[in-house]
Amino acid sequence: MFSNSNMNKVLVLIPGFNPDQKLVKLATELSFSFVDKIIIVNDGSSEESNLIFEELKRVSKVILLDHDVNKGKGAALKTGFEYIYSNFDSNTSVVTADADGQHSFQSIINVADSTIKNQNSLVLGVRSFSKDIPFRSRFGNILTQKIFKTLFGISITDTQTGLRGISHETLPLFMSISCNRYEYETEMLLVSKKNNLKFIEVPIETIYENNNESSHFNPLLDSMRIYFVLFRYTSASLLSAIVDYIVFIGVFPILNNILLSTYTSRLVSLFVNYFLVRNSVFYSKNKIISTFPKYLLLVIISGFLSATLIYCFHNYVGISILLSKIIAETGLYFMNFAIQKKYIFKTEINQ
Repeated sequence: MFSNSNMNKVLVLIPGFNPDQKLVKLATELSFSFVDKIIIVNDGSSEESNLIFEELKRVSKVILLDHDVNKGKGAALKTGFEYIYSNFDSNTSVVTADADGQHSFQSIINVADSTIKNQNSLVLGVRSFSKDIPFRSRFGNILTQKIFKTLFGISITDTQTGLRGISHETLPLFMSISCNRYEYETEMLLVSKKNNLKFIEVPIETIYENNNESSHFNPLLDSMRIYFVLFRYTSASLLSAIVDYIVFIGVFPILNNILLSTYTSRLVSLFVNYFLVRNSVFYSKNKIISTFPKYLLLVIISGFLSATLIYCFHNYVGISILLSKIIAETGLYFMNFAIQKKYIFKTEINQ
């Protein structure tokens, strides 16, 4: 078994909402290992769980933190992160785990080992998504995996794993995240990319008992929260398109020229879109002087294509100006996104 010979402190953080004996068993196993402290956050559990938490208090190395009401998994993780950051020094590694029995003792130890060896990284304990995995977990992970790769260029095997390793100095990045429930862990991945943290994957044992009935993940509600976080990052383009559209509608009756109206609306929305996309979508840290000229060239070309398409749709197909504008911009949206991601705001993501 791995031993913590380099004197790094290793803490295991577990958010708990109405846990059962599986959490007591896991905490007991961890208490006999090299793990220094086991920090458990009671996230407003019901009175029926009081006996479980009384048992946990008697387990060596356990520190119990409490929420008066249920605030969500993200809030519980942040409470733990804030406690750790304030009470432990920089020579500390943190492993987050779930309370529902999905993460075995050995898997936690393996992730802790990798976290100590890979500081300034986000270590992910990744599951094997075979046919034996419950459908809601398998489908949710595959869908999120595709979205992450397509929209953000992040290629990781398990986007929804709760078994993660974090170094002490990166905790403030995750403490600043505003959301509080299951979408929090999705946001952690995006924040990691923004700050150029490496993603380290560690294969772990895949455990699902009784089709994962003990999980408090609501497939409908929590999936909506997770994907809202993802699609929020595309809202920059939507907002810019709205600005573009409004300006176009306003100036076309005055200029009575499709090309001039198109370039005028593009110019107004250009600066809004550039800074939103640069800072909120692609998280580019490249200098403005290197990205803006390329972005401006794309805008010019895109504006020419847009005007050409609108002219053709309106004059040769007989579609109204406004509808032609919508059709042209929809097609160009996907083209522009791909070019910006691959060539203009390209960021090297270490896997």
